[in-house]
Amino acid sequence: MQPEEFLQAAQSRAAQMDVKRNGVPAALERLRTDASALFARIPEPPLYRRAEDPARKAAEALLPEAEKVLAEAIAVTWLPEVPPAAHGILAAVQAHAEALCHTVDGRLGQAETAWRKALELERSAHPTRSLVTEAPAPPPVFDKATGMSRYDPREAPHVKVKLVCPNTGCKRIGDFEFTTSHAYHRYVCPACNTPFLAYFGELRALEVEAQRSSNRYLFTVDEVGGASSARIDFEEASGAEFPAARRDLLAFLYTEARELKVVVNITNGRLMWISPAASCFLATAAFGEGASELVAFRAFRDDVLRRHGLGRAFIRGYYRYGPGLARWVAHHPRVRTGVRAVLTRVHRGLTRSGHT
Repeated sequence: MQPEEFLQAAQSRAAQMDVKRNGVPAALERLRTDASALFARIPEPPLYRRAEDPARKAAEALLPEAEKVLAEAIAVTWLPEVPPAAHGILAAVQAHAEALCHTVDGRLGQAETAWRKALELERSAHPTRSLVTEAPAPPPVFDKATGMSRYDPREAPHVKVKLVCPNTGCKRIGDFEFTTSHAYHRYVCPACNTPFLAYFGELRALEVEAQRSSNRYLFTVDEVGGASSARIDFEEASGAEFPAARRDLLAFLYTEARELKVVVNITNGRLMWISPAASCFLATAAFGEGASELVAFRAFRDDVLRRHGLGRAFIRGYYRYGPGLARWVAHHPRVRTGVRAVLTRVHRGLTRSGHT
């Protein structure tokens, strides 16, 4: 198939798509995620033709997905007041689709040219790529050719980002700076005057494994300012979604005790508070850690609340504000007694309903 024919097929498909159901920002974020997933799977064109080439087979298998994403990109750019980022993604997807078409038909020289162009368009289309791109290297402080030394008074480049204080009881959002020369930074929250730590990295891959009472997240990131990568995994029980795409700039925020509390996607402004899988704050404050009553409450959370939108919204709110409320209950014996009495009645109802 020629790239022109492929483009026409995608345009016809785009005319039948409804991408504006949830508004332009949601459509753009969905396109960015779908395009990133496609980009991660596109193979490098082979160097020479050969029979049963696996790269050509892989390219052929990707053509249906490429047509779908290209149609989605075209449909998004047809929306009114769409931001320029959508056109950048469209150009990258179209160039990758052209490279796939040439690869499948064995036009390897044209495939190589289109593929390299697509990589450049992909990088330039990413909204935070410029934040961690190294500035042009300054002249050397010591020049071996002349034997002269000089003093470079310039400060290292800084990037301004919005982060949230991960310390319990604060959670204040503020403006912070970090240098792109290294990934680890230590900050002091201006609101609560408590230190916290941040690790910055570009997302390479994200795996989410759904479990009975939680999601297991496995992030693979390329750390900012270094040549190494890291794998960060944890279980999260609130059920909150965390949209992220390849090359998104992420910040993992820790307390000084090295406890991971928040993951911030700086690219799209989304964040995820990490709720441990076993957390049941108020019931734990009322009955004590390890109490048998906790089993029924957790079963009700997993079997009933997680199945409905309102239930998941309640869980997210509970995991955000529950720890502070539980500490307040634990420090007021009379309130704790009252809460325990109410939860005892609720527990009886849950037990009769089979949540044990």
